[in-house]
Amino acid sequence: MRNADFVVKVANPYFSVHCKHKEPPENLREATACAVKEKVFPLFYEGCLKHHFELPDESRFLMEKYRRRREKQIEAAKLLTDIQEKYGVELMFFKTFHPFKYVPDDVDLLLRDENNLNFLIEILKERGFFVHNVGTPEMGMRKLEGGSYVDLDIHKRLAVGSLEIFDAENLWRSHAYETFELEDGYAVRTLSGDYEVVREAAYSLLKDFKLSIAGLYLAVNAMKNRDLATVKKIAAEQNLKVPLQLYLHVAYRAACQLFGAEAKKTLLYEENGDVPFPNNVCGNITVPYQFPIPAIVFSYLSKAALEVERNKNLGVIGQVIKQPASKGISVLLDYARELFENLAV
Repeated sequence: MRNADFVVKVANPYFSVHCKHKEPPENLREATACAVKEKVFPLFYEGCLKHHFELPDESRFLMEKYRRRREKQIEAAKLLTDIQEKYGVELMFFKTFHPFKYVPDDVDLLLRDENNLNFLIEILKERGFFVHNVGTPEMGMRKLEGGSYVDLDIHKRLAVGSLEIFDAENLWRSHAYETFELEDGYAVRTLSGDYEVVREAAYSLLKDFKLSIAGLYLAVNAMKNRDLATVKKIAAEQNLKVPLQLYLHVAYRAACQLFGAEAKKTLLYEENGDVPFPNNVCGNITVPYQFPIPAIVFSYLSKAALEVERNKNLGVIGQVIKQPASKGISVLLDYARELFENLAV
């Protein structure tokens, strides 16, 4: 069994896995490294304990590291909620709280009014944070404490690189957020679960170019517990129908291959012909799954074309062109240019 397949099965929070009848990989250390890389180590750790797999000694220390990190992230979320209430700085969290145990690398928050950015930075500096990095749409801050740290990514726009995924102000106007309960009576404002599914689909196709293990679990949760008609409506309104369909299509096939009849029985997903999938998206799927270049280009072109056609948003063309080369966008643009040249012949 592939290390990744073993991690997906043992860590999964949604399907029964009869691991006692299966042999773990020869090198559990490599499987552990895979779980860390895919950001599902806490789930993997609990799954291994449940099925009595003996993890490497350092796993206990690693789990403690994750516990401390999550503790610091929750403290930061509470602090930001206090700042919001005291100073009227409107913000919402996204990509930080999932419907399963998840410890991200950092806390992501969207600021409604970017004019409040400098003020928020100064307030956070007074609380021990410092500017860690400056990205395209976000400002990164860090706080070191007690041998651990917490990172905040303060976003002015919800985008991948230069390409805006959602119109941020529309998220606030349409109340595309919900309340996530923390301990001690704290409740934070987060991007709604339906929007989170669309965001994950967009990130998977337009930013990360892959379906991650955590991304698979989020898709499975959506197909088990959410009204997909609502999710698809949001995607269509945001001109992200193609990324969503590709994301769900791959996640569904992967889940069925890994978990068999239980997945087919419990996942509410119907494959249809709304989106013409590139042929090489329909073969054998393993997770993490790298989307083929045609699928990624198809997603970019559909988003850009619909923004221009429906919203008269010519700025999206410049946003696509300005995408950072570090994410491989130059390869995709070369492919798109070749595609247009062939169509013109």
